[in-house]
Amino acid sequence: MGYVLCCVDGKNYSYSACDYAVKISNNMNLPLKFLNIVVHNHYSSKVDLSGSIVLGERDDILQELAKEEEEQSKSAIKSGKEILNELKQRASQTCNNEVIISQIHGEVIDNILELEDEIEALVIGIKSKEEHEIGDNVKEIIRNIHKPVLLVNSDYVEPKKLLVAYNGSNESKKLLQQTANNPLFKDVKRDIVNLNTNKIESATLLQEAKEIYSKKGYEVETKTLDGTSEDLLINYFNENSCDILAMGAFGHSRVKEFIFGSFTSKVLSKMKKPLLLFR
Repeated sequence: MGYVLCCVDGKNYSYSACDYAVKISNNMNLPLKFLNIVVHNHYSSKVDLSGSIVLGERDDILQELAKEEEEQSKSAIKSGKEILNELKQRASQTCNNEVIISQIHGEVIDNILELEDEIEALVIGIKSKEEHEIGDNVKEIIRNIHKPVLLVNSDYVEPKKLLVAYNGSNESKKLLQQTANNPLFKDVKRDIVNLNTNKIESATLLQEAKEIYSKKGYEVETKTLDGTSEDLLINYFNENSCDILAMGAFGHSRVKEFIFGSFTSKVLSKMKKPLLLFR
């Protein structure tokens, strides 16, 4: 049996991520695992390496760098264990399933991808502010993991309405199947929107999406948003009191994203509520 994985660092809305992870764990009836990854990237704040090194200073500098790195690692390990214990205690009050904590060392992306076969859903807290550029780690996780990923960028709010952005792509079809078959967020209203300047094509896509939900007994509202701008999607989300935005992730190639910027990245940078992404 798999589990819900919640990655935490003590920053980036860790407590909110915890609460959403508990919600998903209870809905899916799966164990909940909190993971803290200690990354040993060393950036010296004490040693000045801007000038040339005088002969004889090299060994002293290396020794000081090693000492500083050791201090940073110990601090990261300690703070990571503290947040894990706090979140376990917090989650255990409302989680109906086993709560597990784990701390590992290494690269964030590599460690999460190694666990992919065990994960049924992934929850990650991220920073939330206007024009914030989403970290490369988060983007790479979304690109490479083929499991639902909830990005938490705000305080916890009990989910009552899910907005699904559907465009007929493989990613968005998978999104519909997942949200229809897996109860990540059950007993919530669902709206489906399609961004499109072709009303006939949009109506066909929305009917297709509606039928997928209808087979599982979900009643949904559908809407065509006339255009292709991410602002149309975000405005609809805000104006209709939605709580979570669900969409397929990174449908463009890396080359196209470099030239135009991907739709997913633009939405990520502007949204102030959680996003449920599927790849």
